[in-house]
Amino acid sequence: MMKQPHTQQDELVFVNISRPDEIKTASTQRTIRRTVMRDIGRSRRTQRKPRTWTLSVRQPFNPSTTAVDSLPSLTNTSIPASIDPCNTAYYPVHLDDRGLQLMHFMTSDKDYVFRPFRSVWFSMALTDPSAIFVALANAAMFFDQRVRAQEFKYETSSECLAYYGRCVQQVRARLGNVKESLSEGVITAILGLICHDLYVGMGDRWNTHFTGLERIIRSRGGYHGLSPNVALFAFWLDVVGSVAEDTRPRMPKPSGLAAYLDAAPPDVIAPSVRGLLDNLLIRDGAFCDVVIAFNYVTSVAMAVDGVQRDTEPFWQREDSLTIIKLFGPATHFLLSMPRPVDLDSSLEGTKFLVEAIRLALLLLLAALKRDVFRFTSSELPHLQRKFTALVAFLPMIKYDVLCLRLYLWALVIASLIADAERNDLYIAEIRSAINSLGIDVNDALKLVKSILWVDALHIQTDQFISHLSKSTCT
Repeated sequence: MMKQPHTQQDELVFVNISRPDEIKTASTQRTIRRTVMRDIGRSRRTQRKPRTWTLSVRQPFNPSTTAVDSLPSLTNTSIPASIDPCNTAYYPVHLDDRGLQLMHFMTSDKDYVFRPFRSVWFSMALTDPSAIFVALANAAMFFDQRVRAQEFKYETSSECLAYYGRCVQQVRARLGNVKESLSEGVITAILGLICHDLYVGMGDRWNTHFTGLERIIRSRGGYHGLSPNVALFAFWLDVVGSVAEDTRPRMPKPSGLAAYLDAAPPDVIAPSVRGLLDNLLIRDGAFCDVVIAFNYVTSVAMAVDGVQRDTEPFWQREDSLTIIKLFGPATHFLLSMPRPVDLDSSLEGTKFLVEAIRLALLLLLAALKRDVFRFTSSELPHLQRKFTALVAFLPMIKYDVLCLRLYLWALVIASLIADAERNDLYIAEIRSAINSLGIDVNDALKLVKSILWVDALHIQTDQFISHLSKSTCT
């Protein structure tokens, strides 16, 4: 049946009364109220409920009690895709047209140049009026490199040096204020200077700035109260600067980041290697650290082999801190291990062997950073020189089978990680170790791979085997 059209007559209701006072009767009043309130009631019944959103206030971060894995600041630090570099509301200070141009360059440059931690550091730099000038110094340097290409020299990059100097000047002034000198903003700015120093290879400047940073953090009573990213970068830049010269780290691992940086490595070494190291540990307590070191580096190798299977590895994002999580704790431990103070032949031979293993593990990590993560590994030449100097003091003739296996492993790893034109290093020593073990070249390579080998490095062994075979025939 077709619905009848609604008319104004339908809105009318007639009330019949015979006397004026009947208007006050209950039935009449009920009829009037029902008619008057009819439309209001209908609108209330049909009105859509308003949308609601549940909001919560983020709890303040306490580094001593909060696990870092649960903190969004470690995983959500990228610059918003919609950021407008020319929107001055983003910046803690007023930027002129050139400054805005450089910021635009840095945000657009990421489309075709991979720079580790760019997004994380950029977001940190936007929080402090001094740190922003380090970001501008970096932008000016990269812009200069792009424009001048082969002619670029850091010493003549005037714009970069001007921004860098402006940051230093501001930080120096703020250090004169007791409250400001311990602020997170000053620490962030100094971290930016340290990162810049490491990138351009200014070791003396790095040492000066890190000495100042160390004093500030110790005056604060440690990392307590610092945001996770600031504490994490202080730890990482200490490791990067220390490994370049193979010196002990100056700062401990942040206790509040233990969940992120792993307080101890997982037990992942192969049972055969565990048996080898346990037998050595019974005889010499110095191998206790070797067990931990192998677990650290083996866990890194396994993680790298796993992520390499991904078509688009997540660590290739500029907001990823994976490299710090993987390499930071392992490198920090290796740098903290005891080592011979002097190359004195009167020292026990096992101490030299432990040192050779430590250097070989550092060389493996450096090669992984360089070849897989495309990260600067300036420590490689220095570590190689130290290993070469140590080899002459390794008393191979005093080693039993257990020590000879680790000795052979360290020699082969150091040789294969060297540049292609130098992979005949230590051939005589390797040949002697193989002969002492009573095995051939192929069995020697199998032994090395069974102890610790990193498939992700795609190390070519054909030329190495050829060198060893030639030395056998001569």
